[in-house]
Order: sequence, then C-alpha cells, then structure tokens
Amino acid sequence: MKNRLVSLAAVLFASVGTASLSVAADTYKLDSVHSGVVFTIHHLVSNPFGIFHAPEGTVVEDGGVPKLEISVPVDKLDMGNDKWEKDIKAASWFDVKQFPTITFKTTSVKKLGKSASGEGFDFEATGDLMLHGVTKTVTVTLTKTGEGKGMQGESRIGYSATFKVKRSDYGMTTYVGPIGDEVTLMVNIEAIKQ
Repeated sequence: MKNRLVSLAAVLFASVGTASLSVAADTYKLDSVHSGVVFTIHHLVSNPFGIFHAPEGTVVEDGGVPKLEISVPVDKLDMGNDKWEKDIKAASWFDVKQFPTITFKTTSVKKLGKSASGEGFDFEATGDLMLHGVTKTVTVTLTKTGEGKGMQGESRIGYSATFKVKRSDYGMTTYVGPIGDEVTLMVNIEAIKQ
C-alpha cells in the first residue's frame, strides 16, 4: 500500500512538473498596414495584378507551429483604376455587398523544414478558404520569413505563401476564357505579439 501511494505521488508530481514546464502559445495580431494579398490573373494577353489591403486576423504559434485565422475585406481591393475596381466589386464578380470578406482558417499545419532560401521554415498548411460565399479546403506551403523587434521594441513575425485557386470553384465564372480561371495569390503577413 505504501509503495502504491509513493508511486501515485511520483506520478502526480511528474504531471504537475511537466505542466509547469509547458510553453504557452504566443498570439500575434496582423499588422494590417504591412500585410496584404496580391493576386494576378490572365486578361486577354497579359497578367495584371491587384491587391487586397488591410487584412485582419491572428497567428498563434504553439511549439513553433503557426495557426492562422485571417479575414480580408473585399472592399479594400485595389486595381489601380476606379472603373475596374467598381466593376470587379459588383455582383457579376466579387459581389462585395453580399460577400464582404474572404477568410482563411487553418485546420492542420505540419512543419516541413528549412525553406529553400535557408532563411526560414516551411510548413504545409491546410485550411478552409471562404471566397464568394463558398468554402473549400486548400493546402499551401507557408513560409516563416522572419521574426524580430519592431521600432518600438515589440516582437514581430512574418509569413508568406503563394498558391493558386480556380475562381470557378467559388462560383466566379464571369468571362472565363478571355479572362483566366486560375488565380495566383501571393500572401504576405506581418504580425505583432500581443
């Protein structure tokens, strides 16, 4: 009986010791000024760019593995031309009044190792991308581009990803043909520790 009590006490002590040594996850809030999503799509004979400004959201790093939850306001779409922006925000394209945001939330993230540049780490990030009211599962290579101190001494981290989606998968079929179906998205995230 005495040996059993000693063993139980040892297990409890070990559990408490392990719990006290566990590292808490770090939460970072997106810096909307220094984050954005650039996209390109084929248009007749060229590949013009657009950008979504001011994304919001969080990055939670737990054991060095990031979890993302991002919201991109479609109204912040910038094509460099007022008429083009008005057209692309209208009902036949993004329909910003009905679908004001694009969201992405990771469901699983796996560390792959050093990035090709050798300056960061790559992760295989799978998550739910909601665009134009349609949610699809996508898997992207997410690269940690850096971490360090900001101008006020705050802790910052950076991530980036480049991937492709078909807009027709999300119900955006206007002019598929003369305007490409495949869209390349280039995501840049800078976030501040909370």
